[in-house]
Amino acid sequence: MRFYRLVVISVLLMLVTGCATNAMTGRKQLAFVSEKSVIQQSDSMYLSLVDGYEKKGKISKDPAVNERVRTITNRLVHRAIEYRPETADWNWQVNVIEDDTPNAFCMPGGKMGVNTGLLEKIQPSDDELAQVMGHEISHALANHGAEKMSNQILGQIIVGTVAVVAAAADSNNGRYNQQTQRVLQDVAVVGTAAFITLPNSRTAETEADKMGVEIAAQAGYDPAAAISIWEKMMNATGQQSRGDFWSTHPSPPNRIDAFKALQDPMQQIYAQSKASYTAESQASYNFVKMGTDPLANSSNVRVVSSEGASNSLVPPTAVIKPRIFYSAEYAAFKQGTLELTCLNCGLSNMMSNSTINEYLQKEDWRRLMQTLIKVNHKSDLSYYHLGLAAEGMGHKEAARIYYEKARELFHGQEFSCATAKMNKCKDVSVAELVEVKLLEVKPVEVKPVEVKPVEVKPVDQEQLLTEK
Repeated sequence: MRFYRLVVISVLLMLVTGCATNAMTGRKQLAFVSEKSVIQQSDSMYLSLVDGYEKKGKISKDPAVNERVRTITNRLVHRAIEYRPETADWNWQVNVIEDDTPNAFCMPGGKMGVNTGLLEKIQPSDDELAQVMGHEISHALANHGAEKMSNQILGQIIVGTVAVVAAAADSNNGRYNQQTQRVLQDVAVVGTAAFITLPNSRTAETEADKMGVEIAAQAGYDPAAAISIWEKMMNATGQQSRGDFWSTHPSPPNRIDAFKALQDPMQQIYAQSKASYTAESQASYNFVKMGTDPLANSSNVRVVSSEGASNSLVPPTAVIKPRIFYSAEYAAFKQGTLELTCLNCGLSNMMSNSTINEYLQKEDWRRLMQTLIKVNHKSDLSYYHLGLAAEGMGHKEAARIYYEKARELFHGQEFSCATAKMNKCKDVSVAELVEVKLLEVKPVEVKPVEVKPVEVKPVDQEQLLTEK
């Protein structure tokens, strides 16, 4: 029994220490594997994959098809890097593969593929193809590849732990029952799939759906196509059921409903961006190349050497403040209307204190905002931190509203950290800090300038002629 406890405690410690907050989604992900190592593996796999298809003559040579795919993916990548600027240094690449399976993918690091089966069987419009590729690119942006590998490692740990515990139990009882071990391992495998692997996969797919439709809208592609492409997919596959418990993906009807719910905010983004993209407009910078050679310059003006230096055009200026994906909570946060409502979240807030303090020290306002929204703890200190995040992200009026709310909660005492049973302020004086901040973000009163009328005298024409 003692051995069993030690094994369980070890697994729990790995879960706690092996998580990291994703800046794209605000969600904690398992991170047993680094993104850098996953990208290196993906690069090698992609080269082998494309090389194999190339030897079989299965890499498309159709210039019209290739240019269409590259143009769409390049526009998407342009927008994707606005959300995560460091990905401008990825070696983005796409190839059209002659394969009848209607599929597309984007590996970690930006290595993409589009099957001719998708283009020929589904026959997507440019808007619809952009939705598919925006979804795949979002998987890479959100580091879902490393998360997937980490979940697989966790599953192996759980199955291995069950085997060790079962063997130890049998040994203590003076017997070793292999059949019992196999049954327990099978149960562990099913449990891991049902409660770890599958839900995480569906979560990742849902995130990629939301991120992808927004990237496509920013790139000038109609969000309504996210609905029509899945209607086509549903008709092609015959998958009409809403049940998805045993699936790695949300069901097509559920996906369509989610896209319908997003149409209003996505159409607003699309309306602002589509004017920038016309038939005559050309990409100012080509991130996406085609071909089997990672240093090839066949369709891409950007060639990156092993040292990482570009030998041609300079990429667009890096975004100083990364763009943040839309959410109803974020939209409310910017307007100053976000409300923290949880009254019994003291424990979860206490467990998040170290994370919140880390983001405060780093001035990582985006992750601070995401954490505060997720914890949703109603207190004067939480609203003060919300004000700091808003001010740091340039939303000065929203910051003022949150500081005033923090002051109100402090004087009400019920939600003051000074009187809380847990999450004490310690040496932090919320009241004093808030007053200082309110002075800093106080709206500047602009007094109307009194303009005195100027009397204009009529010109004496005879005098004017005499002077001349």
